[in-house]
Amino acid sequence: MNFVLEHNSINYQTTITGTTINVNKDFPFGTKLVQIKSIEISENATVNYEKGNTINIIDTNFSIVIKAEDETIKTFTLDFSIKEEEFTVVEFTTVAVPKNYNKPLYVHYMPWFQTPEVTGYWGIHWTMANKNPNNILSNGQRDIASHYYPLIEPYDSNDPDYLEYALTCMKLAGIDGILIDFYGSWDFNDYAQLLKATNAVIEMSKKVGLKFGIMYEDRTINTIINQGFGNRIDLAKEDIKYMNDNYFNSENYFRLDNNPVLLNFGPISLKTNDEWLNVLSSVDTEINLFPLAYHSQYYNLSSAISGEYAWVGQMNDNSFYDYSSHLDYVGGGAMFEFREFYEEGGWGDTGQVDFPNRNGELFRENLNRAKNADIDYLQLITWNDWGEGTAIEPSSDYKFQQLTIVQEFVGIEPNENDLELTINLYQKRKEHKGKELENKKLDQVFYYLISLQIDKARTLLNEL
Repeated sequence: MNFVLEHNSINYQTTITGTTINVNKDFPFGTKLVQIKSIEISENATVNYEKGNTINIIDTNFSIVIKAEDETIKTFTLDFSIKEEEFTVVEFTTVAVPKNYNKPLYVHYMPWFQTPEVTGYWGIHWTMANKNPNNILSNGQRDIASHYYPLIEPYDSNDPDYLEYALTCMKLAGIDGILIDFYGSWDFNDYAQLLKATNAVIEMSKKVGLKFGIMYEDRTINTIINQGFGNRIDLAKEDIKYMNDNYFNSENYFRLDNNPVLLNFGPISLKTNDEWLNVLSSVDTEINLFPLAYHSQYYNLSSAISGEYAWVGQMNDNSFYDYSSHLDYVGGGAMFEFREFYEEGGWGDTGQVDFPNRNGELFRENLNRAKNADIDYLQLITWNDWGEGTAIEPSSDYKFQQLTIVQEFVGIEPNENDLELTINLYQKRKEHKGKELENKKLDQVFYYLISLQIDKARTLLNEL
């Protein structure tokens, strides 16, 4: 038997090996239908196809059946091959989101979540003392230590798919950068895991075009000392050296008047002006140190600090902003809600008072109060502290409400549909894990999003 196929006026010769018909070259990508150009068999035999018939090459069960003159039947199967689609990713440069609010707008970021898929276990910030995310509740959600639930499900801070989604979502919401909760450079408890996640989110911030800063948790120094290692000053110096060597000189590090800003969540371990001056002088960088609101007064940090910043409790009236007029720099704050889970999660009652969101009015009031104050930057509290109920990251509870309030505040037309594209990107990464072509296209979606080619991103996502 001789057998020739045709597609778009091109002939595809075949060879026959045993009972398999092999096409000698690949059909172009996307080919679905081909025609039989010619089929030749012995004069007295019959065949179930003839010249001009159309073959659907997606049908993997396609076969040609020949009946000889002596009634013998022989079946030949076709082995089709289609060229793979070629796709080249164009890496567009990140484009700033046009907005009206001109003060630096940062969001506090927690790098402390782990999942079995990425790290090998559920981290304590999903479990606290008594929750098990492996348990699926009646509403279909995992049993996590939070009153609220991430829209993308519980995630891992070291997951590149998560980092891509989260920072791209921040960018489209009009946020300029992240202030990372930093537990130091030491390999104690889970600090090494947090450091790894911190460095991963910093790398993603560069790709997305966001800035980053550090909020130093000097409480870790006491934890390390309590385990029998080091002293306060030397431990703090090592942390500052690590930050100076790895962060402060980064192009996208948060600066005021060209000097890096270092926020401190306290102080808790280092409580005197001389201690901080000693630690800060160990590097050759002039650092703008910001403790929590009022803390420079509590500990008489007269010359070591450059400013202070508002946190939960200092944003709901003008007291802190009135007090801070004597400071060189001031960090404002705004939160959507505060509703911690520590007692329910088995970590004990901290005595903290809840701040209900009042359908977003608390957030709007905080934002406007900061806007009218004499501040140098504004910190949103927080992106993802699910345990304290301050997360503005999209949730199954509030969807994109918090981020559309941010958009409105900075002068962007609120647009949930654009923000949702970042969720779709994350979900498609999971759906097409390990598939080279699909992930190239998703890479392109990412570059479309960070360069604000939103319609192109949407079109390409819809094709996948």
